[in-house]
Amino acid sequence: MNRIKKTKLIYKFLLFILPLLILSIIITSVILSWTSYNYFLKTINQDYRNIIKSSAGEIRLYMEHAQKGLEGLALVMAATKLDRWQKEMALTAFNHMAVEFMSVSLISIEGNEIVSTGREGDDITFSQSEIFKKVLMGQNAISGVMLTKENIPYIHIAVPVLRLGEVKEVLWGELNLKSVWDVLEGIAIGHTGQVYIMDLSGRFIAHRKIDRVVTTPPAKKPDILKELRESDTPIEWIEERDETKFYCLGYYIPGFDWVIVLSQTYPEIYAYLYQNIYRAAFITCLICLAAILLGWNWVKRFLTPIHNLHRQVQRIGQGDLDQKVSVDSQDEIGDLGLAFNEMTASLKKFIRREVETARELAHAKNLAVLGTTSSKVTHEVGNLLNNVGMIQATLKGEALSPTGKNALKILEKESARVREFIHNFLQFAKKPELRLERRSIDAMIREVLLIHQPDTEKRGIHLELNWPADLPPVNVDPRLMYQVLNNLVKNSLEAMTDSGNISIEGRIEGEHLVVRIEDTGPGIGPDILEQIFDPFFTTKGKKGTGLGLSIVKTIVEAHRGTIECQSELRKGTTFILRLPLQ
Repeated sequence: MNRIKKTKLIYKFLLFILPLLILSIIITSVILSWTSYNYFLKTINQDYRNIIKSSAGEIRLYMEHAQKGLEGLALVMAATKLDRWQKEMALTAFNHMAVEFMSVSLISIEGNEIVSTGREGDDITFSQSEIFKKVLMGQNAISGVMLTKENIPYIHIAVPVLRLGEVKEVLWGELNLKSVWDVLEGIAIGHTGQVYIMDLSGRFIAHRKIDRVVTTPPAKKPDILKELRESDTPIEWIEERDETKFYCLGYYIPGFDWVIVLSQTYPEIYAYLYQNIYRAAFITCLICLAAILLGWNWVKRFLTPIHNLHRQVQRIGQGDLDQKVSVDSQDEIGDLGLAFNEMTASLKKFIRREVETARELAHAKNLAVLGTTSSKVTHEVGNLLNNVGMIQATLKGEALSPTGKNALKILEKESARVREFIHNFLQFAKKPELRLERRSIDAMIREVLLIHQPDTEKRGIHLELNWPADLPPVNVDPRLMYQVLNNLVKNSLEAMTDSGNISIEGRIEGEHLVVRIEDTGPGIGPDILEQIFDPFFTTKGKKGTGLGLSIVKTIVEAHRGTIECQSELRKGTTFILRLPLQ
């Protein structure tokens, strides 16, 4: 009788749960497919925007670097009096350092070549050139794309040499555009995707098929090019070619009147998505069929012991890792109970291991960031410091005009900024080496406050230290911990306008010494708060490197401590520093 009742109960359970299970599987599959579709569109859009912005940034960086190098040479030529031989040596030295230029020439305002490192492009009558006329008006000028006899793409960049506000000579450079082509060649977007560059007339500047650059005349100037020039963000549009829809994403490169465009056919973009949706539908059908066929067997075997197992697992989920699951069933439930016991034991070991390896993982993350940025940093720093060194060495030995002195000040300021960036970058990338001493934190805080006291008194900012006398010292590296405290107080001062309060409080919480640094500044929005400890993230523009708080976090974690930031807009900001007492 009991067996019959049990069987009926199982049937009722199956009739009730199986339709709900199948419906849940179908609904879940539809929701996941829809979510995947939206996420796919969002990801594709974001990825394409990242690709095109990154490509545009790399191209702009290359062009600006070349143009600024030529402008720097023009400042040197304007600030010093050189004879013909010295001018030729200066151009040769510059061309040796700036290998992206095929040649550099110095042209008189009448259009006659004074000195040159040997032009490789076609002969040109300077006096009749439009860009030469533009330079004579005191403006920099860039030509369209041309090809050498060896089919190497290049452009002309012309920069005026000004003395006392008048154009005396013209620097004329032939810039190799192969690096721009290499950027486009390195972007692989499926089989039909490509990235190319146009000017605002619709003529191709750079394209994988070089014949389109050379032989294809300018197309009818599309309205989208005007929209791109007026927009600060990429713009999407659709083109139809040979009865095929193409997704296009364009971005304007200011300063050069170029537009970089990413193009790919719609069928190829959505092919992977549709394939996954079909697979998801097929798998959903298989799951539903398996649920129907196996439901009876699973419910019968799981229904009896499941309650006891659930009660004991709940205790484990509440944090009682010493709880052992005991199930009398000699089937999958019994095996599951044993698996839970093994899982809790493994979890305890895992927690201990994670605590020990947290420091190494944090540093590994720093090294990963270092690996992705090291090539760019090396390139930028090397080029800048080489140019700065060459220009400073030249100018220091000359009697400088006011323009020359101003140029030297700019160079010295920029070199100092780069050196500071290098220092912060290397400190961030290098794993801190601690020299621990048993020290009281309040002495370091008082020293930091004493240094900033003149500035705070001048700005009307009140400093408050609430540090109980019975707080014990902790093991810290005095030099690095002073850097942490000084950086946090300095950040608070930079964020605040005149007047306000900065309070520093110390207390004991469990096995940790807690230091709270609280200010009454404008606060931080939630979108920025999540990124303040990320490397290279800054809200200070060119004044900040974005490494200050990353270095602070690295130092604190090296001390086996933690740091967090709590902030709301218009309610101030609080940094909470926790250091272990032992």
